[in-house]
Parts: sequence; structure tokens; C-alpha cells
Amino acid sequence: MPEQNLSRNKTLNLYSVNLAGGENCSEPLHFYQSILGGKVLKESFGHAELELESGLRIVFSKETEHCPVRGGTLTLQVSQNELVDKMISHCQLVQAVPNQGYSLYEDRWGNWIWLYFAKN
Repeated sequence: MPEQNLSRNKTLNLYSVNLAGGENCSEPLHFYQSILGGKVLKESFGHAELELESGLRIVFSKETEHCPVRGGTLTLQVSQNELVDKMISHCQLVQAVPNQGYSLYEDRWGNWIWLYFAKN
């Protein structure tokens, strides 16, 4: 995943906002692109990504066994440090995908947070 500078905090960046993609992720992709503009980065039946001019990504996914996503999920790009440790100590691990550098956590309000551990 390419690096993005969406925050002045070097250890924690908002990488993407994730929305439900329904049965065909191309449909919400083009709907939101018609409203927000942006560049299509990926487009397939089960996964699509739109990058806005600000650099923020909107990811549309169809939930599957191998891709547990749901609307309202954030993806944060992080470097491992005390801030991250503090945040995840208040969340429950849902799934880890260590070979891709991802972990999925749920906060006490039921929000999902994908953490993408940046390679330094």
C-alpha cells in the first residue's frame, strides 16, 4: 500500500474510510465518484477503491469469509509505538493478517478499526 500524508502525526494516519460495497462494488464506486470526484484506483466486483483529491481513500468491499469488512470501518496506517499500544489495549482483536501487516480491532462501541502497520 502506498504511503499517504493525511496527518501531521507521523505514527498514525487515516488511510481509508470503508463502506459496504453491496453485491457489485463498482456501483457505489461510480456513484460516489460522480458526487465527490476522485480517481479510481481499483475496481472489481468484490473490491473497489476511490482516491479523493485530498489523498483520502474510500474503499468499497463485499464482505466475504476472507475479507471481513463492513461499512463504517476505518483503516489507520500506524507505526508500532506507545500510542498504538494504548489504543489497541482498549479494543478487542477480531482478526490478524500478519503476512499482510493488517490487524482488525473492535472498540467498545462496536466500531471496527483495521490497522495497517507501516514498514519503516
